[in-house]
Amino acid sequence: MTSEAGAGGPDAATDIRVALARRVWKLEERLFVIEEVPVQTPFTIDVLFDRLEELAIGLDRFAYVVDLSRVKRPDAPSRERLRRRVAQINPRLAHVGIVVGANAVIRAVAKLAAFAIGFRSISFHTSLDEAVEACRCALR
Repeated sequence: MTSEAGAGGPDAATDIRVALARRVWKLEERLFVIEEVPVQTPFTIDVLFDRLEELAIGLDRFAYVVDLSRVKRPDAPSRERLRRRVAQINPRLAHVGIVVGANAVIRAVAKLAAFAIGFRSISFHTSLDEAVEACRCALR
């Protein structure tokens, strides 16, 4: 999926919604992965979090990994929507492992944003495998 898919809106075609929802999957019991789109919008955030919530129905506690290694810094409306969506699930979150890759700028921006958003338990990683392991440890 290209960054153009991230520019959708509420009237986006069903195929775009489906493609976005496929970026969220269950890795194992109580552990999910979100592959964020390069350009986040309130629309893309809603579709991704709707899918995460759908997959986590019935779970009182879960964790997820979010891959931010290829994203651009989100704009203010997207950051606000992200804050609201995280607040809705935060009581059930055991941990969030954030993959930022080797980009020091993205790591710094992600740390500031994560604390402002209100994650209770987070960690930052250069690889998906590291983030998955951190989530597994938090779920034990």
